[in-house]
Amino acid sequence: MALLELKDVEAGYGRIQILHRVSLGVKEKEVVAVIGPNGAGKSTTFKAVMGFIHYIGGEILFDGQDIVGFRPDQILGRGLAYVPQGRIVFRHMTVRENLEMGGYIERDKARLRQAMEYVFSLFPRLEERQKQLAGTMSGGEQQMLAMGRSLMAKPRMIMLDEPSLGLAPRFITLVFEKIVELSRSGITIMLVEQNAARALEISDRAYVLELGRNRYEGTGQDLLHNPEVKQMYLGG
Repeated sequence: MALLELKDVEAGYGRIQILHRVSLGVKEKEVVAVIGPNGAGKSTTFKAVMGFIHYIGGEILFDGQDIVGFRPDQILGRGLAYVPQGRIVFRHMTVRENLEMGGYIERDKARLRQAMEYVFSLFPRLEERQKQLAGTMSGGEQQMLAMGRSLMAKPRMIMLDEPSLGLAPRFITLVFEKIVELSRSGITIMLVEQNAARALEISDRAYVLELGRNRYEGTGQDLLHNPEVKQMYLGG
């Protein structure tokens, strides 16, 4: 059974429908990529899961439970975290304060300390700069912080929306290394990624969306070597 499953989901912004019967599934401990051209509905799919946009129809199940209509904090409390695109951090707060905000639903101080220690072990640079204001960090460092903050609630699954967008090459490499490391630690991951070839390389399975509809699906390697996918979405 999939940990996260979307069945014929339709959603959009106001009266504008973007998703047309989109169906996706992510099994526990998988890495699943969602790729496609701009405007395909990739980020919209994540926002539909988190309840940020207008839901029209279909089913959204997490761990077998219908989460349609749940607030984002309720979804997080059930173990599903979301890292939006754009390296969104609290710029006028320190690194440590940003991380503490990520654990706001956790009341057990011992568990918060354990989560903080885990984040620092994964991202040593954050521990070194925990007193630095987040807004003064580089783009790559802010992305590490955004990912680390999502881990403070000890989620079972993380949705990463364009984690490498706008980063320098060395940070792009680091982001993908950390995604693999998170997966090996047992965290389930679904990512939307403009660097489609790199995403397929590390993914167990993947989906291609186009104009808000399912177009292709398969293993990461199958889609990476699919002639049509290569021609249309991977630059030939």
